[in-house]
Amino acid sequence: MAFNQVIFLVGLPIISGIAAVGLIMVLTPLAALVGAIDEPDDRKHHAGPTPMVGGFAIYLVLLAVILLIDPPEKITWIMAASTLLLFVGFLDDAFDLGVKVRFLVQIIAVGIMVFGGNLSIQTLGFTFLGMNELGLWGLALTCLAVVGLTNAFNMVDGIDGLASGHLLIGMLSLIAIQLVFSGEVYQLTWLSVLLATVFAFWLVNMSLTPLRKVFLGDAGSLLLGFLMSWLLIYYSQDPISLVHPVAALWCVTLPVYDTVIVIMKRLRKSMSPFQPDRNHLHHLLIDAGVPAKLALFWILAASVLLNVTGIVITYLVSPIVGLIAFFIVMLIFAFFLLQGREKPTGKYC
Repeated sequence: MAFNQVIFLVGLPIISGIAAVGLIMVLTPLAALVGAIDEPDDRKHHAGPTPMVGGFAIYLVLLAVILLIDPPEKITWIMAASTLLLFVGFLDDAFDLGVKVRFLVQIIAVGIMVFGGNLSIQTLGFTFLGMNELGLWGLALTCLAVVGLTNAFNMVDGIDGLASGHLLIGMLSLIAIQLVFSGEVYQLTWLSVLLATVFAFWLVNMSLTPLRKVFLGDAGSLLLGFLMSWLLIYYSQDPISLVHPVAALWCVTLPVYDTVIVIMKRLRKSMSPFQPDRNHLHHLLIDAGVPAKLALFWILAASVLLNVTGIVITYLVSPIVGLIAFFIVMLIFAFFLLQGREKPTGKYC
């Protein structure tokens, strides 16, 4: 790799991270003017009103980089569809649009990617019910997977650093798979910029900088979930296919587990799946007396352990065993977490 390429690969992510911090500084005083302030309540225990500008800072940096490095067409389409998610997420933060509107917009955004970006899940990496290609079933699975994971990131965004931490771990898992099992990382510059930008937000969100703390807001958490969804599909499907689809699933293990199990709890109590409570894993740990930062560490450490274990099983044993293991572990989580109490309250989450 030429020296100027190394400088570009290292320098651009650093500049992107600095730009994200700068944008957070600029956007923070504007948050109150547009209603992008998160107020504490019975379920949200943060110290005081907090600006929700993290998602916009991340998006604006990524948009600027898109214009600078001219990535492949499909990544440009991902950013285009993300624009719709971000805008509606902002309106939801400010005016509480309701879950039906959010789902409708997410399905439209999926349609933009499927029919405009020509990207969808078309194979599981092995023959399924006699099919190598999923066809129309793949389109349905794509919609379910993207809408599900997008909302999973939104639903787990309950303590500082968690949603963005899951994105960072998922992205690092995606990069590690390519390095170890393919010997290359496709579009490393783009991935590095995304990592650096989200990490910069993570530092501010965790109060590890002198800046005022900011949140992602619905706009930001939906953006991260949407980006993660499509990057997993992008790297696991043709024409890239550098990551096995089952390994891609293991990149987002805990967000999926937590969301599925919480929804099961709500349905078991005849609640709406979108009625919020304090039954997410992070809530259970905090309510049991674990400090928030220690709960974050435990959850992210467990996420890394699960991701690595599942990816190794997928590649070194078999994808089918990896897929079976994914659901077995989820059942184990469900067995323990479904024993907890249910506390419905507040806005949907």
